[in-house]
Amino acid sequence: MKNISKQYGFDYAKAILDDPNQVGLIFWLGFRAFDEDELVVLTEKTKESIDSALQHLREIDVINPIKDDQQKWTLTNDGDDLRSILLSLSVWGRQQLDDQEEITQQLIVEPDRAADMKELLKFRDNVVRKYINI
Repeated sequence: MKNISKQYGFDYAKAILDDPNQVGLIFWLGFRAFDEDELVVLTEKTKESIDSALQHLREIDVINPIKDDQQKWTLTNDGDDLRSILLSLSVWGRQQLDDQEEITQQLIVEPDRAADMKELLKFRDNVVRKYINI
């Protein structure tokens, strides 16, 4: 008789979202394509941890297995879907926290996709980290 383990879809998704290395890659690669060096700067993680997270996300079809023409990584359609869920959960959670503390909610405006690294780091530090643990 085959031993069948019981696994739930929510638990599978949660395991991905519990890993800040993977969440950071999903967030940033949904913004635009980046190479490993840019991802190291944006996530403040080591190249080894970025490479490991990239490998895992490629294996589960969240990140495209092949880099684009500019040698940068991109999300798959499933990765885009997961990013949308991640953003929705993050905004919902922040709104709940702000409501509990009677804080006026901030309007979130992502920088232009062509923004330079300095602008992206400012956005990360002043906005993203209020919503996502990356």
